[in-house]
Amino acid sequence: MDEHETQPDSSTVETLQSLIVAFVLAMTFRGFVTEGFVIPTGSMAPTLMGRHLLLQSPQTGYRYRIDAKYIQDDRDKGLLSKTYPLQDPMLGPNDTIASPTVKALPRTRLGDRVLVLKCLYPFSEPDRFDVVVFKNPTNPDSESENYIKRLIGLPGEAIWLVDGDVFVASADDPKSYDTYHIQRKPEYVQRAVWQPLHNSDYIPIHLERLRDLTARRYQPPWTGDDWSTRGARRYRCENAGSTILQWDPQQIPLSDLTIYNMASFRKVTNYPVSDLRVSAGIVADREGLSITLQIEARRHLFTFSIADGKATMRMQPLDGSDSRTVEQTVEVAGPRPGRAYDVEFWHVDQSMLIFVNGRRVGQRLEYDWTPTRRIEETFHPLSFKEWQTNRASPMIVPTTTPQIRWRFSGSPLTIHRLRVDRDLYYRPARLSRQRNPPQHRGPGFGTHPDNIAILGPDHFFMLGDNSPASSDSRLWGSPHPLVKRQIDDAAFLVNRKLLLGKAWVVYFPAPYSVTARGRGVVPAFGRLRFIR
Repeated sequence: MDEHETQPDSSTVETLQSLIVAFVLAMTFRGFVTEGFVIPTGSMAPTLMGRHLLLQSPQTGYRYRIDAKYIQDDRDKGLLSKTYPLQDPMLGPNDTIASPTVKALPRTRLGDRVLVLKCLYPFSEPDRFDVVVFKNPTNPDSESENYIKRLIGLPGEAIWLVDGDVFVASADDPKSYDTYHIQRKPEYVQRAVWQPLHNSDYIPIHLERLRDLTARRYQPPWTGDDWSTRGARRYRCENAGSTILQWDPQQIPLSDLTIYNMASFRKVTNYPVSDLRVSAGIVADREGLSITLQIEARRHLFTFSIADGKATMRMQPLDGSDSRTVEQTVEVAGPRPGRAYDVEFWHVDQSMLIFVNGRRVGQRLEYDWTPTRRIEETFHPLSFKEWQTNRASPMIVPTTTPQIRWRFSGSPLTIHRLRVDRDLYYRPARLSRQRNPPQHRGPGFGTHPDNIAILGPDHFFMLGDNSPASSDSRLWGSPHPLVKRQIDDAAFLVNRKLLLGKAWVVYFPAPYSVTARGRGVVPAFGRLRFIR
């Protein structure tokens, strides 16, 4: 070879080879291990956010999120002078605290971006209450081809949604109503899905201004003759004798009202919710404080008490029948004078739990009612047969609402961080026009004994956490013709082959643009989180 002849520069070739290998590895990783998805809608709110607005109440300082769909549509149409009446969730739905124009509302934030583990389900079975991404069975080749919901029903099961909860039996005998059992969420999932109704850290700071807006005097949702707030974010009682602090459902209803839907629709029936968490930080002035919380619901009294070194949970009928009373008592350290004593009392999924200073006390106190018993206790005086044949069923609403009250004795005390949260409530539904023929009519799938969801060996039942605004297994109807031909013709359900993976983490939360019409580039870093 001539000494002046040069060889090709190998660095360019090596760089191209490295880029090709990196691209192949990235595509393989994306196709088989994990992939990012954007949450487009609010069907999983508040667990996962679609396109929304972040608002802050001028009265309480409470920050909350509402659906941006109709607001953004108005912006795109140039309807900037249109007004949207807004409520503060911490003050309840009865009063409008502001009516800003579309132009004055904050900039729209885009949906959360999540990572999905695609390699999990080929090697392990999905679990109930997983948050799952899957192909939309009713429209798998559209812009909304990918859905994200919570997995509620597993293969071979019969699913019946009753009073917001999930009951399961074998698909082999779905009409044996006494074989259904309630499905309880794991504690880590339950903590992730509690939805706030009230928090005493958020009270009005300008009462006169609020009175000008609402034309009435503000009343806190907790009331009692011996109690005062004195303009502070806590409740104080100077009485060492027996005293009661009562929840007023007229101020803030104990219902499945979802504040995220505030700007989307208003005339929606709200259902009373009895699955509640009541928590507080209690400071006693001296030794000997006795604490009792009572929830009255489903014709029963659910009592949580801490006194004399013992924690007790008791469930008893309101008619006083001791033969059906269930009780559990365990030892626990009581409150110490001058020190915060954090308590949580849970009534959820037909069970009771107590937490003290972040640790669970004792075991769950469970009651395993069947769906028919649950209906008769919740919708009394209707019997199950009357409820089933009622013309409004399954949309009929219970006639009574839950009641909450605290009882204290033994010491003056101060209560901080007094909160009430509600559980997810899977609403009943009626079938209307669906995307694909044949059309289905009657009660929503899985919401009534006349339309129980029966799952085959490869079927899953999916629901959104934002039940009032979720298109899910209750409502879908028949699958797309493409799905019918190639996968499955089962209506309302998701076939195993349509599963993409388990949603794992929100890695780029609710980004917003630095310009009015730009792409979302600035994430809400404080909301990076694992998905439960």
